[in-house]
Amino acid sequence: MTWTKIGLLLLFAVALAGGQLLFKAAAQSIQGPLMLNLHTLRELILNPYLVLGLTIYGAATLLWVLLLRDTDLGKAYLAVALALVLVPLAGTVVFHEPFSTRLLLGLMIILIGLGVALL
Repeated sequence: MTWTKIGLLLLFAVALAGGQLLFKAAAQSIQGPLMLNLHTLRELILNPYLVLGLTIYGAATLLWVLLLRDTDLGKAYLAVALALVLVPLAGTVVFHEPFSTRLLLGLMIILIGLGVALL
């Protein structure tokens, strides 16, 4: 695998994590009780965090399709596992979510699994 492809897979993982952070910001910015009504739907459609998150996800999807042209799905999909590590770390930093020993252990297990899969 070339360095360019590795870099693009890392970019894909970061885009997934960034999109998730924007989705969380969109969810937190919704006012009032959580109900699926016209007011909430209007807030979602006009929510800049959601629009940007969807835009990033759209671009990441296009990048993903291009990467899969000449990358084994099993190897490429490891980038998704990396996003599973980035999202909780970013959630702790950006949203001040709790970071527990159990979470750290889980993230370490994922990273060890990634290391084993890449060998």
